[in-house]
Amino acid sequence: MKILFISNLYPPNVIGGYERLCFEMASALHDRGHVITVLTSSYGGRHEETRGQRVIRTLKLFATEGAIYQPFDASPEDRAKWERHNEEQFCQLVEEAKPDMLFVWNLYFFNHGFLDLIQQSTLAKLYLLTDNWMLMFLNAEFIGNYFSSEVFKKKEAGGIIKRILNGGKKKKSRNSIITIKGRAIFASKFMMQLYQDAACRFQEGYTICYHGVHFLHEPDALRKERTTFVAEGEVRLLFAGRLVDIKGVHTALEALAGIQQACPDRLVTLTIVGDTQDKGYKERLDDLASRLGLEKSLSFRQPVAESGLFELFQQFDIYLFPSLYEPFSLTLILALEAGIPTVASAAGGNVEIVGHRQTGLLFEAGNASSLKRQVVEMIKNDRLRAQLSCAATERARAFTFETMVSHIETELEHTLCV
Repeated sequence: MKILFISNLYPPNVIGGYERLCFEMASALHDRGHVITVLTSSYGGRHEETRGQRVIRTLKLFATEGAIYQPFDASPEDRAKWERHNEEQFCQLVEEAKPDMLFVWNLYFFNHGFLDLIQQSTLAKLYLLTDNWMLMFLNAEFIGNYFSSEVFKKKEAGGIIKRILNGGKKKKSRNSIITIKGRAIFASKFMMQLYQDAACRFQEGYTICYHGVHFLHEPDALRKERTTFVAEGEVRLLFAGRLVDIKGVHTALEALAGIQQACPDRLVTLTIVGDTQDKGYKERLDDLASRLGLEKSLSFRQPVAESGLFELFQQFDIYLFPSLYEPFSLTLILALEAGIPTVASAAGGNVEIVGHRQTGLLFEAGNASSLKRQVVEMIKNDRLRAQLSCAATERARAFTFETMVSHIETELEHTLCV
């Protein structure tokens, strides 16, 4: 097949895991004999050679260069000019490359008209919906209300969600069905249900394909034995992920003081590993730590490559995954496979990965008291930590990248034949 990938960002220009996954999927499909072209934005300005792929970085992203989480300020004339540019780039590439089908990954930071343009194309279309980007175009009021009431618990939507909802043409919610031309792959049952609740339907149907990762299959000798702690007299807590409000790191900080009080015989610390591109949220965390007197218990580190996560997880006792909203997390899978005892929020796709008291402990998203209770139990129950660690490793190994590639390849072939 001749497949045209469309993604707002593409390595080496990344802000999260989906861009890397897009690259890995394109590479894997090339290795299986398919012809791969990628149309992406020039955002970030970095280029690198991509074996077996033709990558066109000519689209204009509606985002502030170097500060993607900040509001985008452009005149209506400039916006219209960029819209025309993106339309021309898409049409020219389709005419030149003559792909068999479109594989659409993420259109965050593009305008609504770009999705309309793809919809109008006569080519077969497959959408990978790992997030709510399409709902921002088709039913923005629904997703805005969802984040306000369900994610932020009737507080004002923050961070990236507020920025996008305020950043462009906003569609009102509809009572009627919204029909999208093409077929969809959802990353989780949670995402499928979210789109169904928003009255979105796909003409060629949909499927659920859990995402997968590459496992290092490290020997057992390198795995920490979880009936004891990494360092005597200490409990080392870890968060690894993007530092944005929907990742819920503030909930972990709010819980930390209570955890320390419940475990006075141990030095309990929290290390936060992740990028700090969202400067406003990082300042919020710093202020919160100061108010709670946690400065000496808290440390920040730069992100670690996926290949280094196994080693990172062995250096800590408990992994905290406090997301307020989570479609389906690859980092969570890698944590479970590495055997680090994990406490995750019962948000979104997390419950499709972590079984409570089977492969980890779950807590109510956004509830610091609930998180504290689960972490304290994990600290005080040596046998529980060891049991969960062993079971989590086995559970995680069901989510392989190879399985994901085979499933998606089948979906591409099916979409092309419809």
